[in-house]
Amino acid sequence: MKDYREDFERWARDCVRITDKLTGRPVPFRLNAPQRRVLGVLEEMRRGGEPIRLIMLKARQWGGSTLVQTYMAWMQLVRRKGWNSLICAHVKDASAQIRGMYSQLLREYPEGMKAGEARDWAFVPYEKSQSVCWIPAREAQVAIATSLSPNTVRGSNFAMAHLSEVAFWADGDERVASEIVRTVSGSVAREPDTLVVMESTANGTDNYFCREWRRAVAGKSDKRAVFVPWHEIEIYRKELAEGERAAAEASLDDYERGLLADGVELERVAWYHEKRREYATHEAMMAEFPSTAEEAFANAGCGSLLAEGQVAPLAESPGAPADGGALGVLLVSGDGQGQLLSFFAEVDGRFTPLVDERLDGLTPGRAVAEAAARCRGKGARLVVAEAVRPDGPGHARRCARRAAMLGVPMAYDEDERPYVVFDAVSLADCGDVYAGLSEDGRAVETDAEARQELLRCSRLRPWATPLALTRLAAARFMAEGSPRVSVEDFL
Repeated sequence: MKDYREDFERWARDCVRITDKLTGRPVPFRLNAPQRRVLGVLEEMRRGGEPIRLIMLKARQWGGSTLVQTYMAWMQLVRRKGWNSLICAHVKDASAQIRGMYSQLLREYPEGMKAGEARDWAFVPYEKSQSVCWIPAREAQVAIATSLSPNTVRGSNFAMAHLSEVAFWADGDERVASEIVRTVSGSVAREPDTLVVMESTANGTDNYFCREWRRAVAGKSDKRAVFVPWHEIEIYRKELAEGERAAAEASLDDYERGLLADGVELERVAWYHEKRREYATHEAMMAEFPSTAEEAFANAGCGSLLAEGQVAPLAESPGAPADGGALGVLLVSGDGQGQLLSFFAEVDGRFTPLVDERLDGLTPGRAVAEAAARCRGKGARLVVAEAVRPDGPGHARRCARRAAMLGVPMAYDEDERPYVVFDAVSLADCGDVYAGLSEDGRAVETDAEARQELLRCSRLRPWATPLALTRLAAARFMAEGSPRVSVEDFL
């Protein structure tokens, strides 16, 4: 074991077997070029006696998570006894899959490396816990948690933490991600051989991971920033015969010729050129295979609902309309966060937001009662809106029924529903209606924050932009042909 204490790469090759992605068979873990580069950063910090702190922006299919988890296993199995670790991913299956790598490693670990009883070199539940395993021979815990259920990270002491796909934690909720990372960082001492690795593929710019990445790049974080572009990944290349090289180079566009000028091999650029044919836009290609970190952030999660020209210009608030001239849109949320009551009217022939009233912290039922009282006070009709999170319960229909029972006048869409649930179809429909109003000069915006939310409203995470959602819902209910809301209602 002594021979391996300072040579991770040799230990990985001799003692670790991973599943080959092409054959599905276990093979020795031989590091590829990107893994070797990231290992160099980890080892520079370790050998310098620094706490190991890394933030890694991942491209796909090069084994970044495999490297991090195997490096942590090396620390626990070879270098340090009693060195507890945490794996936290965005969903339970992802955390379990990462721990599954470790389970396979232990099952196939060479017998000659197992001091004492072989049975002590396997995972067993720690004090009957479902989320914490114990390796008796090393007196080490391996805990798993998710961003949706982070209780495992609280009140525990870890020496290492692998925080995976952080950009997607709690569907991009920055508060949740920040709290988990703060809790984990507080439990990991700043000592040699301790480790915190935060890694993710990009998910746009409006999340905690992107902000932390930019802090690290600017030298304002305790973490080193590492990005692996697509052209460092060995499998992304097209072999060219000598007679094919001139034709391949002649087929390239300006972007691809720029890659050549930056030193990317022609074989790799030729692969990139052919791969782009699978995507409708270059932006979609860059989201999957980024050449730079900023390219990854700019294009991942791309597909904002509205473009600049489809969002109404800013204008001064027109003030409150006369009684009976407003529509209230209540955005409800199962966790009480992002709840909002926005009022709208048609002023001088244009769709105009009047005021946004936050209702965070209330249950959906309490939010309905509050919205009903405020709508009655303003003489406004009410509609209920909701963007249901994945696997989350819906509340819009029940809340609309409760509002009607409280006696508030409801607005109805062309399908006679006093609510809208934002799924992919309804979000696109509402976006089209809003864009049409804006492009025709029939909409204005009175709040700069709301306008920014409209510009970044995402098909992937619409609940992250509540101000945008109330405007999209109101536009739909104001649209020509809606049976219960007419222009006269807003004058």
